[in-house]
Amino acid sequence: MAYIEMKNSYKRYKSGQSEIIANNDISFEIEKGELAIILGSSGAGKSTVLNILGGMDTNDEGNVLIDGKDISTFNEKELTNYRRNDVGFV
Repeated sequence: MAYIEMKNSYKRYKSGQSEIIANNDISFEIEKGELAIILGSSGAGKSTVLNILGGMDTNDEGNVLIDGKDISTFNEKELTNYRRNDVGFV
């Protein structure tokens, strides 16, 4: 099992009558200690992926597993603890 797994992740935003799809069926795995780079054109959803991995945002569908824990099922309190104890951004 990979240390980080994003499986079939979707994130959609509403803007008036329109729906903006930020992430459309994103899947990847990162092993512990592996260096990974997320790149793409402007508006491709890179920041959305990082915000979901960091527990600052949630996906609408799919799973986000960090060290075997599915953070996509976490409630607000669990996400706060996750951000406080398990993840950091530089």
